[in-house]
Amino acid sequence: MKMRYRATLATMIVAVLLVLSACGATNNSTQIASTQGATAASEGGKTVTIGIVNSPVTLNQINDQGDSASTTIQHLINDSLLDVDDQLKFTPKLADSIDTTDHQNYTVHLNKDAKWSDGQPFTTKDVEFTLLTALNPQVETTLRLFFIEGLDDTGKLKEGQNKITGLTIVDDHTFKIKTKAPIDPDIFNESFASKIYFLPEHILKDVAPDQLATNEYFQKPEVTIGPFKFAKFLKDQYFQVVKNDQYYRSVPKLDQIFVKVLPATNLVAQLQTGEIQMNSLPVGLIPITEYDKVKSLPDINLTSSQTTEPVEIFFNTETIQNPKVRQAIAYALNRQQIVTQLLKGQAELIDGSIPSSNQYAATDIPKYTYDPAKAQALLQEAGWDANQTLRFLVPVGNKVREQAADILEQNLEAVGIKVDIQKFDFPTLMQKTDSKDYDITIFTRDYYVDPSRYFNMFESDNANNIVGYRNPKLDQLLKDGRAESDPAKRKIIYHQVQEILHEDVPSLGVYSEKRLQAVSKKVKVGQPLNIGMFNHVNEWDSQ
Repeated sequence: MKMRYRATLATMIVAVLLVLSACGATNNSTQIASTQGATAASEGGKTVTIGIVNSPVTLNQINDQGDSASTTIQHLINDSLLDVDDQLKFTPKLADSIDTTDHQNYTVHLNKDAKWSDGQPFTTKDVEFTLLTALNPQVETTLRLFFIEGLDDTGKLKEGQNKITGLTIVDDHTFKIKTKAPIDPDIFNESFASKIYFLPEHILKDVAPDQLATNEYFQKPEVTIGPFKFAKFLKDQYFQVVKNDQYYRSVPKLDQIFVKVLPATNLVAQLQTGEIQMNSLPVGLIPITEYDKVKSLPDINLTSSQTTEPVEIFFNTETIQNPKVRQAIAYALNRQQIVTQLLKGQAELIDGSIPSSNQYAATDIPKYTYDPAKAQALLQEAGWDANQTLRFLVPVGNKVREQAADILEQNLEAVGIKVDIQKFDFPTLMQKTDSKDYDITIFTRDYYVDPSRYFNMFESDNANNIVGYRNPKLDQLLKDGRAESDPAKRKIIYHQVQEILHEDVPSLGVYSEKRLQAVSKKVKVGQPLNIGMFNHVNEWDSQ
């Protein structure tokens, strides 16, 4: 399965995480967006405009293509069964409750007041329709539900199959899901309950599966179930939503929200002028280099998130085969300098892939310290050829990450490793890493609750194993981790996983930053959050 890379990877694979920059919006388009947004806002009502730097690539709620900008706007017009907040706690949304006694049979009780934006009731018919549609082999989807009984290992129905044996409809507001084996409830809650946005059965029931992706609904999703309704989408300019008067929870206090696409360089300027009222995470990052400037803006409140998904270096282990070389690189990098100087201390030095705030993070494993002499000794032991040049692929757009890559290049050359930095837009970079046309690269992945989603890419036969790493012992541990439903036992397994990866270093965390969250003082309720930003957007309010 594809993993999500934030930068927004526009490709999901990621796409991700990134903050990639500025993906595409031009100054001209920004000016148009500014004008149109201002015109719409002047039509009346309470309005908040949010800045992002990547245009959404799709409005398809069952196939977001791993694009973080697309996910951002989906949160405004759709609800899932549960929300997850920045403390990684799951809370009710469309589901009043989810029960399980054996971690294999999950009973979901829907909110009986829930209804679509056209007033039609939301029932288990919509749940069944969405699952049968999204999991049809002819339909492209980013849902990965392979753990449900009756689905194949890719999470799809077999050709011609029109029933999911693991799904039981009890009544209009109750359904059951049976998994192939007991699983940690966090997996169910993260991959199913907080991931799926549903389709209106009464709108799409007559559309053939192979025609679904091109149906007008996915260009103009005018019937959804979130606090706001679709109003207008101009790619590379803005996405506009208006409040849903049929919302089953308290009706939004805001009349409309604009999500405006603009170059990263304009984000701070438009916070200052009041053209946008807040940034969005992770697709509207404010560079830490702008911290002092934003902090000084009289009309802006500025806070920092907790440390987040680490920026990671990934090694192509097929071209850098000797672990001693990868360890040498780890010792050669002055990551503390990046944290202290480039990020002004607003970050944490981290070795692994998993944020230290995640309950599965093995924070007791000693970190690689900056030790150029040790790096040179390891290179000598490994018989490193000083004439060899490593291709270091860097995605463009996130200036802090680009500057960090420049520092890392200097560190490597200081110990005798020649480096050729090559910069690409994120989709191009991901194409190259997919084909292993690189030696080192750097990017960020999404935040996950379930640890398996961080480590599955290191599994020998995983399609996302862009590093080419193969270790039978690790493969077995990852298999054991997925099969174990007891969180305490899973912690032991994933600690062993992190010990192996720390020794072999197929990837190395560089830093885990505290992202800047800026919001206008005119916004009385509502602010950027790294996780769960729009969980209570119906309660947002402004002057």
